[in-house]
Amino acid sequence: MANNNTKNHSFLEFLYTTWQLFYYIIFQTISYTFYYTPFNWKVFKKMSWWAMILSVLVVLFSSFLILIFCIYLNVFGLFGALPDIERTEKKIPASSEIYSADGVLLGKYFVENRSPVRYHEISVAVINALIATEDIRFYNHKGIDFSALGSAFFSNVLLGDRRGASTITQQLVKNLFKTRKTNEGLAEYIPFVRTYIYKLKEWITAVRLEFFYNKKEILTMYLNTVDFGNSAYGIRTASKTYFNKKPSQLNHAESAMLVGLLKATSTYNPMLHPEKCRERRNTVL
Repeated sequence: MANNNTKNHSFLEFLYTTWQLFYYIIFQTISYTFYYTPFNWKVFKKMSWWAMILSVLVVLFSSFLILIFCIYLNVFGLFGALPDIERTEKKIPASSEIYSADGVLLGKYFVENRSPVRYHEISVAVINALIATEDIRFYNHKGIDFSALGSAFFSNVLLGDRRGASTITQQLVKNLFKTRKTNEGLAEYIPFVRTYIYKLKEWITAVRLEFFYNKKEILTMYLNTVDFGNSAYGIRTASKTYFNKKPSQLNHAESAMLVGLLKATSTYNPMLHPEKCRERRNTVL
């Protein structure tokens, strides 16, 4: 109960801080924005080049904050409601298992073959491999890795090298809430705009998750939700399917192979493409 109160208190602090940020940056600077920016061309054209650049950045940053706030509040129903993150761990679908009186597993019923585990039941090698491969600064951010965003922007725009910047928390949001498969707001029916709205909603939800859950809980939920291929959802089913082991028994090589599968379960499937799987495993190691 105390844990829930702490989380609720943290979320209230998050809302209060968000409101302060919105108020001071948007309302307090709105007069400056409209007087010194391109909206006032007579003033703008008299500026020095560095002042023009700063002015444009102020407009873009203010517009971005307004958009984030509108998505958060789902203004006029344009963006669709954000996912309900309370009791997120209870929303992970699990298979139903039937046992005999002497404890023998008789059968399983499922839509996704998944048996959730707790954090202490997962090998440290799996955790280390996952963080090193998917989100090296996982413990240093609150859902959004701005360093990775800058690197991805530089690589994609200037070098033409497509690189993602999604954190583990953002991937959890996408996997668990199926954010890319739902169209709830009117704006999400616009093809070009839809992708950006999806991404911004994932950012907002990831930040909210970071306030509600600690890092261990997020890692556990992530490893319980991801698809490892061959109808193996979650780390317990995957370790059983590929190695006939419990998640706590996985060694470094086995952990690296499973984490490597997350990039493309078909391409690196060890049963179909053993050489590619081995190369991917070595990359993770």
